[in-house]
Amino acid sequence: MKNILARGGVEFVAVFLGIALSLWVDEYQKSKEARELNNQILKRLHDNLEADSTDAVWNYKAHLFSKRGSEKVMQWCDDGQKEQDSLDIFISSLAISTFFVNNVEEYNALKSSGRMELIKNEELVKKLHEYYTLVNFVKTIDERIADASYNRFIPFMMDYADFYGHKESRTVYDVYGVFELIGTPQSPQ
Repeated sequence: MKNILARGGVEFVAVFLGIALSLWVDEYQKSKEARELNNQILKRLHDNLEADSTDAVWNYKAHLFSKRGSEKVMQWCDDGQKEQDSLDIFISSLAISTFFVNNVEEYNALKSSGRMELIKNEELVKKLHEYYTLVNFVKTIDERIADASYNRFIPFMMDYADFYGHKESRTVYDVYGVFELIGTPQSPQ
């Protein structure tokens, strides 16, 4: 009888250890898959944010150029609108408008699937939400600047310019065109 109990006890312990080991391996694999998925998501988010930053830096520099141009135009106005060689460049820089094109696919897919918890870093999740909220604000500002430029400023300048567009030989900033002035606002032709 002791032999049967000892044998049964050993078999019970072996089955118990086998089931426990099987559950541990299964949990380990699920945990490993979750870590791999987390790393994959983070890499794609990183790649998207890196591409966004390239576009954001380009847009920032374009707006900085436009700001410098507006300062030069204001200085020209304050100085009595004397003849100036580069006035057309400065005035043309006022027409610069940009559109921030960001990559939201990974973030939107993660958010809509309800799997945001895959990102273990709570601070990162918070910063991502803040970033994509700010992006919507930036896009609104871009739209307003474009509206002012295309619907008000450029039509106004057409009374004082022969041409506004892209010429290989003369650009304001990268691809933005130049007004070829035929007169100043005080002396339209």
